[in-house]
Amino acid sequence: MHVYETDLMGIVHHSNYLRFCEEARVDWCKKKGLLSSDSDTVYSLSVLETKVKHIRPAKFSDLIQILIQAKVIGARLVFQYKLFVADKIVCIAETVHCNLVLDLDKKLKVKRLNIKLMKTLENEIWTETWL
Repeated sequence: MHVYETDLMGIVHHSNYLRFCEEARVDWCKKKGLLSSDSDTVYSLSVLETKVKHIRPAKFSDLIQILIQAKVIGARLVFQYKLFVADKIVCIAETVHCNLVLDLDKKLKVKRLNIKLMKTLENEIWTETWL
């Protein structure tokens, strides 16, 4: 945790939680071998929705641990996150993504998710809906 992420009372500003989730998502993708310079990987995913439920504040000196789960629903990739400090939930969040591409008319279209991503997610366990 950095000082600039907090207010004058040392409490983490609410806007930082989605950034923490993004960092966890990128780390998850790295560990699964899903990050590459190919245009058809998670780099091409656009964020459609974000939800954050703040439960208790994290503070400057806290170490935040994040659990992440992912699943595919149609052409969407859903990530859910549980953020913990000392085994207590501070935040639950969700991000929903899809693969958007420009067609020949310069219009955005939804494209099917990458096969490698789909194969990876077949082995993922979605324990419950957290949010």
